[in-house]
Amino acid sequence: MKKAFLVVLMLSSSLIFAQNNISGSVSDESGNPVPGATIVVVGTNNGVVTDFDGNYQINASAGDQLTFSSLGFSSQTITIGNQNQINVTLLASVDILDEVVVSGYQTLERRAIGGAIGTVDTEEAFKTQVTNAAEALQGRVAGVSVTSGGGPGAAPVIRIRGYSTTNDNSPLYVIDGIQTTDPNVMRDINPQDIDNISVLKDGAAAVYGARASNGVIVVTTKKGSYNTANSFQVNAQYGISEVTRYPDMLNVQQHADMTWQSILNDGNVPSHPQYGSGTKPVVPNFLNVPMPSGPEYAGAQAQVAPGGTDWFDAIFDQAEVTNVSVQASGGGSEGRYHLSANYLKQEGVIVGNTGFERVGTRLNSEFKIGDNLTVSENLNITYDKEGTTSGNPIQNAAFSSPLVPVYDTNGNFAGTYSNAARVGIANNPVADLIRGQDDYNKNLRVIGDISLKWQITPELSFKSQAGITMRDLNGRYFTALNPEHGEAISNNTLQEQSFRQDQWVVSNILNYKNTFGDHTLDVLVASEATKENFKGFGALRTNYLFEDESFYLLSNGAGVPVISYGNSSSNSIFSLLATANWSYGGKYFGQLTVRKDDTSRFAKATSDAIFPSGNLSWIASNEDWFNSSVFDTLKFRVSYGELGNQSIGISNADINISTLSEATGSYVFAGSGGATPGAVISSKGNPFLTWETMTSKNFAIDAGFLDNKLQVALDVFENVTDGLVAQDTQKISTTAIDASAPYTNLGSMKSSGFDLSINYTDVTSGGLTYSIAANATKATNEVTELISDFYSGYSDRIGSMTRTSVGEPISYFYGRNVLGIFQTQAEVDAHATQDGAGVGRFKYEDVNNDGVINDNDRTKIGDPHPDLIFGVNVNLAYKNWDMSMFWNGTLGNDIFDYTALYYETPYFFNGNRSTRVLDSWSPTNTDAELPALSETTLNSEFSTANSFFVRDGSYVRLRSLQIGYTLPDAIASKLGASSARVYYNGTNLLTLTDFTGLDPEVPRGGALDIGVYDSQYPSNSISSLGINIKF
Repeated sequence: MKKAFLVVLMLSSSLIFAQNNISGSVSDESGNPVPGATIVVVGTNNGVVTDFDGNYQINASAGDQLTFSSLGFSSQTITIGNQNQINVTLLASVDILDEVVVSGYQTLERRAIGGAIGTVDTEEAFKTQVTNAAEALQGRVAGVSVTSGGGPGAAPVIRIRGYSTTNDNSPLYVIDGIQTTDPNVMRDINPQDIDNISVLKDGAAAVYGARASNGVIVVTTKKGSYNTANSFQVNAQYGISEVTRYPDMLNVQQHADMTWQSILNDGNVPSHPQYGSGTKPVVPNFLNVPMPSGPEYAGAQAQVAPGGTDWFDAIFDQAEVTNVSVQASGGGSEGRYHLSANYLKQEGVIVGNTGFERVGTRLNSEFKIGDNLTVSENLNITYDKEGTTSGNPIQNAAFSSPLVPVYDTNGNFAGTYSNAARVGIANNPVADLIRGQDDYNKNLRVIGDISLKWQITPELSFKSQAGITMRDLNGRYFTALNPEHGEAISNNTLQEQSFRQDQWVVSNILNYKNTFGDHTLDVLVASEATKENFKGFGALRTNYLFEDESFYLLSNGAGVPVISYGNSSSNSIFSLLATANWSYGGKYFGQLTVRKDDTSRFAKATSDAIFPSGNLSWIASNEDWFNSSVFDTLKFRVSYGELGNQSIGISNADINISTLSEATGSYVFAGSGGATPGAVISSKGNPFLTWETMTSKNFAIDAGFLDNKLQVALDVFENVTDGLVAQDTQKISTTAIDASAPYTNLGSMKSSGFDLSINYTDVTSGGLTYSIAANATKATNEVTELISDFYSGYSDRIGSMTRTSVGEPISYFYGRNVLGIFQTQAEVDAHATQDGAGVGRFKYEDVNNDGVINDNDRTKIGDPHPDLIFGVNVNLAYKNWDMSMFWNGTLGNDIFDYTALYYETPYFFNGNRSTRVLDSWSPTNTDAELPALSETTLNSEFSTANSFFVRDGSYVRLRSLQIGYTLPDAIASKLGASSARVYYNGTNLLTLTDFTGLDPEVPRGGALDIGVYDSQYPSNSISSLGINIKF
């Protein structure tokens, strides 16, 4: 009996504890396999991941529970019954923390991220017509400032959380793993090829070490899908662009009256070669000027246009925009692909050849070799052509006289002819543009990589990748004769330049992922080598017999050829990095990263550095005890990181660089005779130069309300940069004719602020889907230490306009502060001694209270940094209709309107003025904006920087408006399509601002000249119609 009992007990035990081999597959809603999905036996350390085909095997017992999870999908838990095979379909997650984010070398769920990483809704962002894909970031990611470059094809200026260095503040771009700091790379990527964009804003960027202090923009392109039917898509747009804002200028009669009043105010008797003499000016029918010699000028006259010439109207014109993109994608069980071609032509709104044309193609593919190997490649080839704005058309239009016509009566370009004619000294901007319409920059760019991934075990993988980004530029610029000008050039000139710029990246990555009960671990170690190369030259030659494009060859000039520059440089970085991601119970998360970089930019003793970073996060709403009627999701994040910056504008900054130069390297030793060629030191080295290092701290809260329909994220940050790199002009002056000053670590600065994002999405009972997304950023900066008292920034005809000094933000505006306009002689007498002071003239602040107005009274007169940058996006969809509207802008920033010197002041007296001068001071107009009219600059009003030029730069702009209609399936099928959508798209349709210049967006690439408006190409409005067809 006892033996029988033991037998029964053993049999029962074997039945109870027997484990089955459970197998199956994991797929998504479309039937595509989900590789790398995790399957865990609940309550144990037993877990596996799916292979390339989504298949798995795991030992488990009847009654056990299996949890299936993967990035971007909602988890599922299934109880094992009698079956041996369990196939699972994972549904796309709607949890706000399940968003998949590409965070550098890894792809993580939002819940696992403790750093500040912003993402772009690319499907929404690229509905809008953009030439440069980077424009999609404008107002759509909190903490990111994007200032349009203006002209077609021009790279926008991107700043992440403001300014953190007096040097280059441009972010690092990572395109499918290929790294570059060239902002032009984004214009050569078809926006329709981009799958997602992530922005690393804090210590999360430290994984890129020496190049990450300004943030990182990670771009991943489309790859196609496995086991998906081939699809084909066409997107075509056609539109018209135009400039909608430019200053109102005086007509010719107003110009004549302004001229007369100015002369009278100076106590002189009015007289003018064109307006005559007497009590009132008389507008002539023809200019009283000497015409150039030559048969083409025989009998020609310069006839004054009715009302005078509006030069802004003359240089601006409507322009066409055409954009066509075709895409194909698909995949089988062993491979997938994405193929595209794109053509873009955006004509310039400034006449001549100021547009941008691009043709490009992309092929991304991936193939499985056996069960464990995957080979993939990404290849993008683009050819583009940029027109140029010959001369300075905005500036010339600003101070060209309304007396001068565009053409003379024979059809030749008209001009100033003679300085004695007193019709100004500006070049005819239309003439410059038309004569330069054959100028160009042609670019060939290749971005490509190839990689091999080996899935060694389900938990361990190895990936090796090699890639390149290469740019070949060929530029040609011809300066033609201008016989109509009062100071006509005597020789025409052809300039050409050519350069190649490339960067190689080779990386090897070992990645281990596993689950241990409630713990998950994702560890990555890698090595990476990058090298940048540049080689180029420029040459010019003068004296061309024919001014015809077919004759524009350096060999056809009669002048002596001159090499204007020749340059070759390179730099490299070798890196080792390790990063570990840990989580526990879906509630606690941590990441630790260490990267060591060794760069060729510095001497060996200072060339390497270690950049650590880490973050922690806690999802409080996942705690068992959490029970809130307010919060659906509540997460806290904190991060710390040390990041580097080696972008100092020069290679080999540790050594002296000598140049063999025709211009400065030759010397006549005997005092006469021929010059002996030689070398000069062009830059002084500093063997002690080292990295700029930024310490980043970030604290954040993510919250979801109303069933997560309302989502809020608030990040508070502080960045401290030490070892600021800049040239020490105390050692070698900027006026030195030979060597430039050495670079040195000169000081420190800090920046701080917050990012706020708010999103609300819902569907009404009537079927209307709507969403509102808003973000705002405040980023302030302060210089805390410098090697000298200050650094001057932008400087031109009125001297230095910006300054950087301790205790202030970088590049603040500096000059005399205008308190108002003297109204009476008694007020003049009571004020501090001021040379040139008088009734109707500017009254300056006596800053140091010494009773004398001089340069010692210059002070901070403005700040170009906004108090707030923001964006608001509204989306509506109802049945077949959809609408999106996007606004963005800035608040609280100032602009130094240097262009006002040309059309609001008498600096170029014979040129034109804007209608603002109609509000100049006079005894009957004492509450005026401008001082009394004069023929000359009095009281240093327009010869030195002062607060008159500082204007409010705040603006709100309707960046895009799109209205679309998806055709019914019955109509689409007649086209042979699965779907078809037609739409209207408008860009920059409305701008609300008090700024009186052409454009409140001022693109400045440097850190020491921020906010100075100097005749930049204005943003233009585009209205277009488009169609999207899918087959």
